Amino acid sequence: MDAQLKPDLTPLGPRSALEPDSQLRALNRLASALEARVPGSAGHARRVAFYASGVARRMGFSRERVARLHRAAALHDIGKVGTPAAIVNKPGPLSDEEFAVVRRHAAIGAWMVAGLGDDELVAVVRHHHERLDGNGYPDGLAGGEIPLGARIVAVADTFDAVASTRPYRAAKRCREALELLDGEAGAQLDPGVVSAFRDYFAGLPAAAAADRRGREIGQVAFNG
Repeated sequence: MDAQLKPDLTPLGPRSALEPDSQLRALNRLASALEARVPGSAGHARRVAFYASGVARRMGFSRERVARLHRAAALHDIGKVGTPAAIVNKPGPLSDEEFAVVRRHAAIGAWMVAGLGDDELVAVVRHHHERLDGNGYPDGLAGGEIPLGARIVAVADTFDAVASTRPYRAAKRCREALELLDGEAGAQLDPGVVSAFRDYFAGLPAAAAADRRGREIGQVAFNG
């Protein structure tokens, strides 16, 4: 990675001096701290990890792979440590230059988690913004070239982002967010994963509530 894209990890100490478990704890703390910068995004990574691991179980992943995907999903946006707060919190549309800066977070995040020694985790973090039609980033992968774990996180991430309030737009209702997933199936998102997400989501205890916000559903589900 270009040296100018590498974030300042001084607060974490030298990466080579940390054991993988210590690195993981430090990265999770940093991911939580990053969410505090953006109104409405608190708990986003935790919810994405919750949804992604639930879908993975529904799709027949082993317990070990589910746990690995949960770790990856919890860290999927860690690379935004390199994105200026002025861009993250911008209330209006991003310029092409600003969006180019945002797009760097996937590659930065992959670099940051590489020290954990888990190639599948790195691949999920790097490729969760690829699109099925090949128009995503950072590598323009298409279809089956995109790791399945990354395709699962992409669906969970899209749903939670749309169902949460952000500086540039209001939250959509869960029904609308699910309809958006359907609309993107086959272009941005994997249709099989979208179907598995819908089936999994319908079985959540909180999903019985009338059209709750995604943030609220995530909180209810986590609290049992």
